[in-house]
Amino acid sequence: MANRSTLELCEVTPDDIPKITEVWFRAFGTPHNLELFPDTPAVRTWWNEANYYDLVNKPYQKYLKVVDAARPGEIIAYGKWDLQPDKCGERYPPWHPESNAELCNQYFGGIVNQHRNLMQGRKHYYLDMLATNPEYQRQGAASLLVQWGCDLADRNGAAIYIASSNEGVGLYRKFGFELLEGLDDTPEGANPMLREPRRAN
Repeated sequence: MANRSTLELCEVTPDDIPKITEVWFRAFGTPHNLELFPDTPAVRTWWNEANYYDLVNKPYQKYLKVVDAARPGEIIAYGKWDLQPDKCGERYPPWHPESNAELCNQYFGGIVNQHRNLMQGRKHYYLDMLATNPEYQRQGAASLLVQWGCDLADRNGAAIYIASSNEGVGLYRKFGFELLEGLDDTPEGANPMLREPRRAN
């Protein structure tokens, strides 16, 4: 159990990469996700290398972590904000042979295509990833990561787009995201949501 008052938002460092991979597998260890990305040493290495590449080579992609000042070595949650989504290029490197390439292409390709169809050419930020260690859920860590992006978007007049998991929809609604319903190109389990910028009071 974390104390909300001791939670801190920091930038992810290269040394943190294996820890955020661990958080990802703990947060998303559902049968569906484990079919996409089996939890094997080789697939974890693939995740580490993919995140390391983006962290080092794409400064407009902000990797942020939430730590508890009482236990600073542990990462409670992390997020990846893409502040220039139109520059991103291919979202993922080629899938690892142990992954289910067909399912990955269908699911993540669907997310990428829908994002492009809805937002291409429009100034926006993309919350690419948000994962919380299940032991620390509902303690405010995810909210810190979302609030960071909302504040930045409001200052810069940018919309925010996300493809939320079913479990995340309620959290994002609290920050003013609206679910884009009735679209016929939505991959199952990925809910497109949009937040318009708010003018600062």
